[in-house]
Amino acid sequence: MRRAFGCISKLALCVIATVPALCAAQRPYTITNYTVDLQLARSGVLSVEERLSVRFDESRRGIIRTIPYDYETGKGYARRVTLSDVEVTDASGSALPTKLSRQGGNLSIRIGDPDVFLPPGTRQTYVIRYKAEGALNWFDKAGDWEPYCELYWNLTGDQVDTEISQLSFRVRFPKVSGLSHVRARLFVGPYGSKEGPIVVGPAKSATDPKTGSSLTISTESVQGVVSGPLQPFSGATVVLNLPADAVQRPGPIQRAKAWLLPNLGFGIPLVVLILMPILHWRYGRDPKAGPMVVQFDPPLGMSGSELGTFLDQRVDTRDLVAGIFTLAVKGYLTVHPEEKGLLFKKRTAELRLTGKEPGDDLGPFERELLDALKRCGDTISESDLRTHVATRLASFKSALYESLEDRGLYPTSPQLVVTFWLVIGAMAILVMAFLTAWLSPFGDPTPSIVGAIAGFLILIPFARLMPRRTALGAKVLGQARGFEEFLRRARSKEFEWMDRKQPNAALFEEYLPHAVALGLTEQWASAFVGIVQEPPSWYVAPYQTGMFNPVFLASDLDVIGHSVGAAATTPPRSSGASGGSSGFSGGGGFSGGGFGGGGTSSW
Repeated sequence: MRRAFGCISKLALCVIATVPALCAAQRPYTITNYTVDLQLARSGVLSVEERLSVRFDESRRGIIRTIPYDYETGKGYARRVTLSDVEVTDASGSALPTKLSRQGGNLSIRIGDPDVFLPPGTRQTYVIRYKAEGALNWFDKAGDWEPYCELYWNLTGDQVDTEISQLSFRVRFPKVSGLSHVRARLFVGPYGSKEGPIVVGPAKSATDPKTGSSLTISTESVQGVVSGPLQPFSGATVVLNLPADAVQRPGPIQRAKAWLLPNLGFGIPLVVLILMPILHWRYGRDPKAGPMVVQFDPPLGMSGSELGTFLDQRVDTRDLVAGIFTLAVKGYLTVHPEEKGLLFKKRTAELRLTGKEPGDDLGPFERELLDALKRCGDTISESDLRTHVATRLASFKSALYESLEDRGLYPTSPQLVVTFWLVIGAMAILVMAFLTAWLSPFGDPTPSIVGAIAGFLILIPFARLMPRRTALGAKVLGQARGFEEFLRRARSKEFEWMDRKQPNAALFEEYLPHAVALGLTEQWASAFVGIVQEPPSWYVAPYQTGMFNPVFLASDLDVIGHSVGAAATTPPRSSGASGGSSGFSGGGGFSGGGFGGGGTSSW
């Protein structure tokens, strides 16, 4: 039994000893030497040179170096470091094929020719140079330490997917008066490791046998070595503290620039918000007109649909419903209310054509609408409205806008003016988006995309205000508002309008489409309570004698209008195939922390 147990133990030890060798044999490449040279200028700009000596054990094209530039601080916001002036050469200084891309807050540097595979056994040295700005942390006085600046830099990153046989680095910094307030620390190991040597003040060097690392401070640099191999997804991070006056702290202008340039795209909506009122004042203002005076008739004999379009300069569902009721009032169709649904009732209506031929009492819009309704057949359901009416919305809008232009109320069709400003505005926004993305030091298009979308959303309502009325249009606008005021306040009889108008069923029906277009159906109907005793002939609904009330009719028409209008403006669904923390304070530092970092892989 003991002999069997001993054999099993030896076998297990052999397996354990063999696993690293097998893993190493399966790696496509190994970094035999990783050298990092950092030069910290007094301006705060960090010049980085990484020299990677690589041995390929499988046929590969090259390597990919990934460097983060966005860092979570754990305080609800992110820090961003500017990476610039990237260049890649071999050991002799010859440029190597390189492709840069930015994704997910990382700069990806792909090195190698896509069409050239390096054979196994190839040894290649990659020299990567770039500059980093904004990678320093600043701290006030802490204990016996005066205010200081800190470089907290991840030398290799903790995402290197192969072994690093040896690592060496040097950090050169501006000359300081003595080393009493210079300290450095090195963290070695996987992410979160706190192992490594510390050098404080005038101490010359320190070593950490556990990690096989050493750290040395000289007058103008800190140097370190990790002699033991770093396993995949392990790395080293250096922390260097210098007196605050050793490096120039960014001033307000520099800080504003550092924040502004990457976020220029977010300013596009502000530009649109400033420019559009100015452009509207210059090109979209109506001529001056006199004060509003109450009118008891629609100006120029405008229909309800024309009046609604003229007042808000857009064709909406109420204008289309007003057109349907206009056809009903003029005898071209009848409205048959009905309820659908078992559990959840829906109030709607069926429309039936009377067969009356179009006469001079119809404008271009009503003629266009009647033609569309005739295509549905004599009886018209919501499904018919979606199929034959909603699909012609563009034609209805053009007819209404052209009618207003023909009346001399606009110099140009409002639809064309709105389209013009939308196109010009969209082009200007796209130019600003491309420009701000180009100026961004990170090449991140997200602020420009978000800003462009927000800018376009602001542009839309302003574009709708740009159609400019003629002098006649401005005068008629005052009259249209006066008529709207009459409909709104007719039920209170404040204007003694009954002296001028005969409040009978004919008048009620004549202006009912206007009230529908302006959303004043209930107010208009209230003025006829006790006057209109019978429902209109075109409204076919069972009412008991003496029980009719115009207000009930108005409420029903609002509900029906909503249902019918929704169907008439909704085409059928088409079918088809379908960081700012310190590396010293509170022992918060660790391997993998700080700026820099990322990882390396092969491809």
